[in-house]
Amino acid sequence: MKANTFIYYVIVSLATVLNGTTFAKSAPEQSGLLSTTAATRAGRLHNPDSIKKAKLTRLKKDVGLDEQQIHAVTPMIDSYVTAAQNVKNDASLDSRTRRLKLSELRKRYDSDLDALLTPEQQQKLASIKAERRARLRGAKKTSEASQTPEVPGTSTSSAAVQ
Repeated sequence: MKANTFIYYVIVSLATVLNGTTFAKSAPEQSGLLSTTAATRAGRLHNPDSIKKAKLTRLKKDVGLDEQQIHAVTPMIDSYVTAAQNVKNDASLDSRTRRLKLSELRKRYDSDLDALLTPEQQQKLASIKAERRARLRGAKKTSEASQTPEVPGTSTSSAAVQ
């Protein structure tokens, strides 16, 4: 009986070691894939070059920039993203000051961008921004509504129990 237990233990241990080795080889690949996918899906790209590229791609797609506008907007995006990253990484700023500086940078970027766009492109970008803002506010309201605690006595199930 002890020989059977020993053989079972060896087989389980060997299977665990082999499985662990296989997992260890594939885990970095999987975790890298998952983190990249999650970051992209969440819209949180931390690499400044990725942010610049994403902003330019989004503008091209949203308003249809021509080649001259692409060449003019690229330095604006580079400047904005670099300045925003510097503000975000400045540990000497408190959250309120950081928020105000980022807001100021965003307003300046938006006004520079508007000066470059045609009136039709400005309208198109404004409507897209308004739509995104409404969608985010709707998601926020939905999230807040699901997190609010229920007031006792207002539920039909609690009234039926009493």
